[in-house]
Amino acid sequence: MTHQVRSWFIGVVAVFALLISLSQPVRAEDVPDEASVNGKYAHMIQTLFCPTDAGQYGEFKDYGYWGGGAWCGSQGKAGYWVWVAPNWYVWGEKGKQIPAKASVNGKYSKLIQTLNCPSDSAQYGKFKDYGYWGGGAWCGKQGKAGYWVWVAPNWYIWKQQ
Repeated sequence: MTHQVRSWFIGVVAVFALLISLSQPVRAEDVPDEASVNGKYAHMIQTLFCPTDAGQYGEFKDYGYWGGGAWCGSQGKAGYWVWVAPNWYVWGEKGKQIPAKASVNGKYSKLIQTLNCPSDSAQYGKFKDYGYWGGGAWCGKQGKAGYWVWVAPNWYIWKQQ
């Protein structure tokens, strides 16, 4: 093979691999916590890959409810739309509301993560204001640095005190 033909062939294979990867649905375990706005929305009904929207929406945008329509070359479904670059996540309904105890009645603000971890009930009971922790592996996920509050069966991690 000549160098030009070989380079062309490698380029075609790379484009084909990219197109195949874009056509694959996003797996539940690949959905970032931010996509549900930490439990604000539930029952994901659609994911749209749309990297060109980063210029308008940045890294994150909780857009809220939209009735659906043409978007980014696809038909967007009606639902609650959340942008986590480079994807739109469309949710079918609002999730459970965050209990007031989770912020220790306003002591903490700016929720950055929610980790479901029912196995911690044995150690922490129904409620525990754990305070600041620098983050790390917890309950099979990567816990973020912040102020941790346990309200069974979830940990709520806050950015500010």
